[in-house]
Parts: sequence; C-alpha cells; structure tokens
Amino acid sequence: MEMQEQEQQGREQGFTLIELLVAIVVVGILTAVAIVGIAGLTSKGGQSACKASQDAASAAAAVYYANSPTNQWPTSFTDMINSTPQPDLTIPSDVTNGGATLKANNGSWTLTIAGGGATQPTFSGCETTGGS
Repeated sequence: MEMQEQEQQGREQGFTLIELLVAIVVVGILTAVAIVGIAGLTSKGGQSACKASQDAASAAAAVYYANSPTNQWPTSFTDMINSTPQPDLTIPSDVTNGGATLKANNGSWTLTIAGGGATQPTFSGCETTGGS
C-alpha cells in the first residue's frame, strides 16, 4: 500500500511529457510570431531612411538651382555635394554615393536622380529591396 502512495506522490510532483511538449510548441509559435514582426520593422526602417534621404536631396537640389548662375538643376548627387554654397546634404557613412545614385551599403534601398540640367530632377527608388 505504501508503495502505491509513493508512486502517486511522485507523479504529482512532475510534468508529463505531453505537458512539456505543449509548452515547447507554444514557445515556438510565439517566437515565430515575434521574428515575423521584427523583420517587418527592419524593412520599414530602410524605407524611412530612403525617404529621409529623398527629402534632403530634393531640398539640396532646390538650393543648387537657387545658387546656379545659369539656372541649372543638378544632374547627380555629386553636383549637389560639391556645389558652393554647400547644401545641407550629408551622405551618411552607411550610404555610398555613386553619382546618379545613393545606395545603402546594406542593400536595403537605392535612390536615383533623373533629369537635371534645364529640368527639375526627380528622385525615385524608395521601394525597399531587401538587405539586412
């Protein structure tokens, strides 16, 4: 009789295998949901950085045009950066200036200037393309 009581007490103190498996599955599902949410935030961050660069580039292009003695618009990002007076367009260290394009070094976005010269340039490319 005592042996049966000891076995029942031992079983009441621990978790069954089913209970442990259910807990592991729940933790796994919560982890998967969290990873998906974080991945979406990373993509939105890259797009926000691109749009901020696009707004700064548009303002710098207007400054370039206003100070141009020949009423010319810039044809590249390099034109704007090297102009006098210097516009408020700084290229962050994680962005590469390729003349007509600005590209995030992690590959998350590329901003392109089109036009310029006699016509006001347009800036495009703030759709995120992946990256880390």
